[in-house]
Amino acid sequence: MLGLISLPYEVLANIIGNVDFDDVFNLARTCRSFMFLITEESLCKKIVQSKIAFSSEAIKANSVPGGYASALRGIAKRRHALANVDPFTVATVGFCDAYLYCKGVLCYTLDDKVRVLDLHNSREQEIVFSIPELLNQALSNVGDSMSGNFQILYYSNAIISCIYRCSSSIQTAWLISFSLKKRKKPILLVRELDSTEKLFVRHNDEYLYYGTHSEIDADGHKKWMIYGYKFSKRQWFDEKIYLSEMAGSDIGSSICFEFYQDYFYALSNQTSFEVEEIDWTSFYHCIRFPLDSPCKALMEKTQDRDMWRRQHQEGPIDERWMSLQLVVDESSGELKIVESRKEWYLGSSRSQRNYYTSDIIFPELEDSDDDNPDSAGDDCMDFDSDNLAQVLARSRNDCGLPSTSAASSSHAAANDRAHGLFENSGVSNSQLLRLIKKNNNPHYLEAPPRLPQQTHPGDDGSAQRTFTLAKTRIRTYHLGCSTFLDLVDDPVVTDYHGTQRLRLRGGSRRLGPPLKDENDLLRPPSDHLQTAIKELYVVNDVEYWPRTQTSDDEESLGNKIDHDQIYKLLNPPTHLGYVEGTADDRSLVYVTGAKDKPRALIFVSFDAATRLKGLRRYGHVEKKKQGVGEGPHVDGRATACNINVSTTENERNRTVTLGEKGKSTETEDYGPEIIISSTNSQSTQVTATEVHSSYAATCDNSSSKTQTEKAAWAWRENAMYQDIGLGYNFGLARKMNV
Repeated sequence: MLGLISLPYEVLANIIGNVDFDDVFNLARTCRSFMFLITEESLCKKIVQSKIAFSSEAIKANSVPGGYASALRGIAKRRHALANVDPFTVATVGFCDAYLYCKGVLCYTLDDKVRVLDLHNSREQEIVFSIPELLNQALSNVGDSMSGNFQILYYSNAIISCIYRCSSSIQTAWLISFSLKKRKKPILLVRELDSTEKLFVRHNDEYLYYGTHSEIDADGHKKWMIYGYKFSKRQWFDEKIYLSEMAGSDIGSSICFEFYQDYFYALSNQTSFEVEEIDWTSFYHCIRFPLDSPCKALMEKTQDRDMWRRQHQEGPIDERWMSLQLVVDESSGELKIVESRKEWYLGSSRSQRNYYTSDIIFPELEDSDDDNPDSAGDDCMDFDSDNLAQVLARSRNDCGLPSTSAASSSHAAANDRAHGLFENSGVSNSQLLRLIKKNNNPHYLEAPPRLPQQTHPGDDGSAQRTFTLAKTRIRTYHLGCSTFLDLVDDPVVTDYHGTQRLRLRGGSRRLGPPLKDENDLLRPPSDHLQTAIKELYVVNDVEYWPRTQTSDDEESLGNKIDHDQIYKLLNPPTHLGYVEGTADDRSLVYVTGAKDKPRALIFVSFDAATRLKGLRRYGHVEKKKQGVGEGPHVDGRATACNINVSTTENERNRTVTLGEKGKSTETEDYGPEIIISSTNSQSTQVTATEVHSSYAATCDNSSSKTQTEKAAWAWRENAMYQDIGLGYNFGLARKMNV
């Protein structure tokens, strides 16, 4: 029998087209004869476009000539690094009062400035703009000496959306959006808000939508109201979207909002607004509408029969751990629901975090019934006030009690139908049925079988110890490599003080070999979910990083490895305390430190292409650089950047240079409040002329600049991480170098 190496190129290419991406990459690493699978550009293009076309690396490769081979290897390395909890880069990238990490771009505030750094593209310079000057241009009619609070809400397509709240008795708030690309009229939007309750913003380069949880219905429940804006016309859409049927108020836990393929999506995992409800089945509820036409006529809603979530009899849930997000499948490009739940599954005495993936199914337009909008639930039992008597009658009969005259006479036929329906549906808890009240409106749907590929059981603490919610700072799940990843506080057991020691913790699984019966023939997995999962998947042990140091590790690297330095990098000794963070598909960013002082920004990347300038190679002995509390960043302040934002015209046109290292300059600490001068707002017209032709061009030309170029309210500076000089690149210490 001929081996794969002996097959003709065309036959091998056909085989490659019928296996998944991970198998292709692993095959290429088996021997040198197959290395062409991940190095030949034409073949790599076919593999990328057919198997992982919707990954961020593949999308970027479409615009870069000859980038498909690099993209293929980059995706494989990222997945391998995530699955093995083995990052490529860890660095302190700055200090901040507040931050936002979105789309691979870090926006953070320090004193009265906002700094914007593209981490995914390893930019060496960052955009800096003055908050007072921005507000002077955007809010020219603000009263004298009005102070307030500034907060960044969202970043996408080189556009930043933020909110400014006045601290006066009126407590007015403005939504402001501005572009980092436009030379003229960079301010895209200024709107005074009626409410800021649970405010969120989503936008791309054409449309912006924001929503507040502020509209109160007839029952006294708060609902979401969505507003839309078109940047090109600089006008708001006339129709507002009122999400009257969407329960859930905690973004990221019970509800989420996203843009995808010219649609606005809203997803909720809650069915009722009541604190206590009598129910048997839980559903996902999703709506979408076109970004260019926000109207009820074009709004699509999912149906309960297609969006089953769980049965309540599966066990209680600890809702504090619940997370909900919409994720794009890198292979198919479909938008998926990814939910994490901590449950006592089927009444188990031990709780377990499980991860569930679900498809979003919208009804076909030709199947929609305008006359009966509730026809979506035909396959699920919906107990409303009309059939309540039949339900109660059935309950009384099950308990051996005489039925009431109303239920036995006037509703006899309906009672018989309900009797048969209950017998077929499996609803047998008659005591629960007796508790139903007129306005409970419970639902029941016979649970469809869960698929093993959409169910990922986490660890339950039987083999590995678990962490409390207070000790688990970041929780995320990566669909492409079936990996859950946490940032946990894991103090040394012998440290009775419980000093902060943040570590990465993750677990993954991979498909096992094909299932075969006793006759060596392929067979399907078991019908029992837990058995099928064990048959189909190989579950890796829960890994921690940094790992426990061994003598073998030291010999393999050829030098002494000091894990204490990594722990100090993850936990800056001078910035311990309050920790919060954000994760995306290839990295995570978190802040640590006291709330009333600037906190350290720590960047952890699983992307091999991330190469921040000036980071040390891990294990390489070199001269120690200045760090936190030394040289240019005393107490987390960027004192080396001698920036003086003045109100005079001469000062505004001045070129700003970086100060000499080791020589700090005093800077005024404005704190969280921004004070707007009346002379600026009335007499000076601030424009962004000659700021940047584009965000990409701004950073691409950074290497040839020795001085920062400052315009009226925005300019460029060397990225703060270059002055800090604290970080490691682990890429050269890897066994997996392809």
